[in-house]
Amino acid sequence: MKITLIRQDSGSGKEALSICEAGTLFNKMKTETKSGHITALRNLIPMLEGTYSQYEHIDKLPRIYPAVEYSRTQEGERRMKNYNGLVQLEVNRLSGIAEAEYVKQQAALLPQTFAAFCGSSGRSAKIWVLFALPDGTTPKRESDATLFHAHAYRMAVKCYQPLLPFAITLKEPSLTQSCRMTLDG
Repeated sequence: MKITLIRQDSGSGKEALSICEAGTLFNKMKTETKSGHITALRNLIPMLEGTYSQYEHIDKLPRIYPAVEYSRTQEGERRMKNYNGLVQLEVNRLSGIAEAEYVKQQAALLPQTFAAFCGSSGRSAKIWVLFALPDGTTPKRESDATLFHAHAYRMAVKCYQPLLPFAITLKEPSLTQSCRMTLDG
């Protein structure tokens, strides 16, 4: 399964799109890069709370789009190449890594959990839930994928919320739901 990563350069406004296999992405999440942007973000968040300040290197952390593999048109526009069937659930406002680890352990109890990891802030957990049609495939057209994804999201929330002592942050189901690159060994 291929996952899309997009990094937006706030200075130039350019967007860098890259694709990698899910296993490669999870390996990247296991070690901090030399620049240390994720660790720096986690250290700064307590100091930034209650202010209008933002981490200056936030645009160095690409956004991960689990639901859709994107490609570019000849005009440079993004388009859906493949729908992965991955729904992202988020549990936010956790006290720290220990609570994120607990959420990950609970999510691992269900067989449809594709992945569960700590968010880039160190105060959230992301759960990726894999859905497919009865024949094991996923919708090919974007309009069909959008409807399928919305239904799958609602089912995932109903399935996972009873396992968790923390509320799932409800989002509008969207193929473009994403999260920042993170560090989770």
